Amino acid sequence: MAGFSSYDDFIQKTTEQGKTYRQDWNKNMLPTTAAVAGEWSFLARGAGNPGADALFNTGTNLTFVPVTDSTTNASSIQTGGAVSPDYKYIANGSAFSAAVTTQPSILMLVDLVGYYRVTSTTTITSQAMTNTLAAFSTFTADASTDICTHSNINLLPYTRCQLTTTTTLPGGLSLATDYYIIKVTDTTIQFATSYANAVAGTAVNITDAGTGTHTINTLYPRYTSGAGLKAFMWANNATPLGAATPSLSFPAYTNSEQATGRATPTVLPVGKTAAANGLVLYSGTGAGKYGPFMPFQAPDSGIAKVDNVQISVSYVSGEFSIGICKPLISMPMTTIGVASEREFFSQIPGGLPRIYDGAALYWMIYHGAATPVNSAFFGHLDFAWG
Repeated sequence: MAGFSSYDDFIQKTTEQGKTYRQDWNKNMLPTTAAVAGEWSFLARGAGNPGADALFNTGTNLTFVPVTDSTTNASSIQTGGAVSPDYKYIANGSAFSAAVTTQPSILMLVDLVGYYRVTSTTTITSQAMTNTLAAFSTFTADASTDICTHSNINLLPYTRCQLTTTTTLPGGLSLATDYYIIKVTDTTIQFATSYANAVAGTAVNITDAGTGTHTINTLYPRYTSGAGLKAFMWANNATPLGAATPSLSFPAYTNSEQATGRATPTVLPVGKTAAANGLVLYSGTGAGKYGPFMPFQAPDSGIAKVDNVQISVSYVSGEFSIGICKPLISMPMTTIGVASEREFFSQIPGGLPRIYDGAALYWMIYHGAATPVNSAFFGHLDFAWG
């Protein structure tokens, strides 16, 4: 795999070259309302190490906000910093709790690439989201090969992007135009005029290098095509949502193959009345309950952006957030005080979960039993790169 050619290479890079980082963590269950069996919670607002976030109830309504490990008030689990052009992975980890009423449970580690804050919770019609592309990487163009060189190895194949420049773009490329990435190497690409052309390898003919500094702009800071990304809704505030059990849906989203007009399936998730801090709104048991992620239209497996969100019945008050994330690992905990431990190198071929530069890591938890407020969870993560 990229990063390590063998187990011996892994040992050499982590021991002789010191390409490893350990992060001990502890997170508390959220501080306002206990969870019941069958529900999921997002632990970003829980106290501990790292501390509680002060981010996810901020920002403009219905507008995407990218998140990295250095975003102010994000309070994500640190991974040892940027290592490009090396590849970083989770090598192993542990998790446990000593609180009797918390077990069994499952912790899921996710990389949150960004979120939408939703404050218009009394509006019951479909609401359009704002998805503004942001600077991702500068690039230079070679007109003889149509190949462009950039510096950010997080750029994935088939990503939708737009281009900006300080002076003049390379010939053949235009401003305010969607292009799709044809990946050549980690730092070289070509541009295609459609997703289908990118898949087919049909590149734009670049006629000159342009002048000035050129920039690739994307929506997501990592997993830029949306491949493998999931969406979830959670109560983001100490003040619970108002009393209501609305159906929650995306009347329109764009999948990771860049198909627009996708929609949440007919059996819609149903939000919990007076949903408390951190609760995944539609999680639990019974009809209309899912967990932890919003269902996609078949056969979608990733989301490139949310285009619209709808609440069928007014929540009366409060707000929530929609997170876009990459699930990384799960840590099932079955017994009080006994650590769940996992070593990822040998579990499956190529099974090390990759951690991109800037990753913002958080725990979600499935409650297999009632979980009191401020119940503590502990563990560690080992990262390695090469």
